Amino acid sequence: MEFTMQKKRADFFSSLFLLIFLSILSFQSQAAADAVAKIVKLKGTVYAISADDEKRKLSFGKKIFEQDRIQTEKDSLAIILFKDKTRFELGAESSLTVSEYKYEQNAEQDSVKVDELKGAFRFVTGLVAKQKPESMKVGTAVATIGIRGTQVIGEADGTSATIILIEPEDESRKSAIDVYNDFGKVTIDEPGYGTEIPDANSPPSPPRRMRLQTINNLMRSMQNVNRVNVPRPRMP
Repeated sequence: MEFTMQKKRADFFSSLFLLIFLSILSFQSQAAADAVAKIVKLKGTVYAISADDEKRKLSFGKKIFEQDRIQTEKDSLAIILFKDKTRFELGAESSLTVSEYKYEQNAEQDSVKVDELKGAFRFVTGLVAKQKPESMKVGTAVATIGIRGTQVIGEADGTSATIILIEPEDESRKSAIDVYNDFGKVTIDEPGYGTEIPDANSPPSPPRRMRLQTINNLMRSMQNVNRVNVPRPRMP
């Protein structure tokens, strides 16, 4: 009788451990499947905050998920590379939220939507925007950037934004953006030109050639991101 009870307990715990193990594997598999991007360069302190307010500290190679909000702290920088090769570079005290990301190499369904972009930033569009430009949208607090395949640099906060079109990395691709809000819309199709949105109740200013100092200051911030050292793999 005692032997039978011990066997039943052993069988119960074996089944329980197997169930827990399978649940962990399932969770890890799901998490890996849901990853939409990863950190490819980082300096200082960078956090991701999930949709359920779970905060985790990021490091080189860490995965980013849909609905994550990425925040860089003071004197911190980060480069985020998405699955379709879209790249976002964030300067110090910057942030963005990955509101929507679908990439199944299907132009009719794929989409990139980034919101609440703040601080100094640069982004380079990837395959989603190349295949169907209208499938990518980048939002700040005061305006939305519609993409036509391009590279953009700028700075934004909760009340204003400066958005500048710069030379594309791929010179064969047409470079242009639409910047719009409830009060107006402008199209910028010449590198070095940009627009300013002074507040949430004003339209984007007409496109104009931006001051060289403004561009240089933003480029310098982003060059600091690109000078971040990537950790070398440890030898076994």
